[in-house]
Amino acid sequence: MAKFEIAYIACYDLRRDTAATEHIIQIVNGLGRYGHKIYLYAKNIGERTFGDNVYPVSVGESKCMFFDKNVCDRYLKQRDKLDIVYLRDFLGARKVVHWAKSHDVPLVIEHNGLEHIEWKRISNILNYIPYFFDLNYWLPARVKKADLNIVVTGAIGDFLADEYDVPREKFVHIPNGVDIERFHIEKDRISLRKKLGLLPEDAIWFGYIGSMYPWHILIDVVEAFEMVAQKIDNIFLLLAGKGPELKKLMKHRNMSKFADRIKIVSPLPIEISHLYISALDVGIALMSPDVAPYCWQVKVNHYAACGVPSVITYDEQFDELIGNNVVWAIKDLDRNNIADYIVKIINDNNFDEIGQKARAYVENNLSWDLIVKRTNCLLENVICSEIK
Repeated sequence: MAKFEIAYIACYDLRRDTAATEHIIQIVNGLGRYGHKIYLYAKNIGERTFGDNVYPVSVGESKCMFFDKNVCDRYLKQRDKLDIVYLRDFLGARKVVHWAKSHDVPLVIEHNGLEHIEWKRISNILNYIPYFFDLNYWLPARVKKADLNIVVTGAIGDFLADEYDVPREKFVHIPNGVDIERFHIEKDRISLRKKLGLLPEDAIWFGYIGSMYPWHILIDVVEAFEMVAQKIDNIFLLLAGKGPELKKLMKHRNMSKFADRIKIVSPLPIEISHLYISALDVGIALMSPDVAPYCWQVKVNHYAACGVPSVITYDEQFDELIGNNVVWAIKDLDRNNIADYIVKIINDNNFDEIGQKARAYVENNLSWDLIVKRTNCLLENVICSEIK
């Protein structure tokens, strides 16, 4: 018999090979293993498979506000019993929130980013309008009505609490996790590099693995790499993934005098991403300073689990990662400074030592089993407090 019945709502296409897909699948499967019955409502489930206690539903390829309405009208209203609604926050979510509160069903909202940063990058006025209404009316209502808000970084909770005058105790920080079995240290990195075509296999390989968006400042990374490549012959750069910046990166690489030392792999199926990560000496995970505090990058966890230390943008949110040698952090993202930092990392030549420490840290703190355990405890506490 199921312990609790949970509606997990995510306005997302799970056919996409992204960190968001990984997060959703890990959480619902993990909660299912605790004996809960999970009703997963997503845009499109695709060919994804789930555990025995997870019941996935493809709601349809509609805009977020129509998705919100469809989940409520077609599914939630048909449920005789739900113990809690777990909402992965999305633009325009209103009806599912109203349904939960009007039916006295506890509501937990998970925030994996900050809309206030996203909307600043919108140029199309038609796309701007829903963000305007969400930021000024719907989002503050969601945050206040939620029994608990789970935030992927503490900075998200701090911002939302201050912006909308919500008690800080309504926010709990739970970072993204990592599958420590699939992402692991490769014992024979040289052979792996040969297999993947990362030649020369005895070179120093820096790499970026993941989605390619403007806030990942990848052009700056490439230009910094080129500055270092002028001085150091055996350094190479791997860029693997896809996204809006891909064409720009390919054009830049093709025009570079170091084109033969910049390898681009796209697309990169998530099923083999761990192999390319394991082949690296150093991972790149820089972000624009205005975005970095509000994003716990799954790629940093992936790098660390594979024994690959990474370079991130400094923010106090990540002091624990820095202090435990999971990452190096750069404050000044000027290309010259990035280049100087890359040279420093190469000269220190302690990738493997730091990589072992990074692996140990994620095993003890960031495995999906631990993240799901924390999430499960929070959900059960919310449900039980409502029952009382």
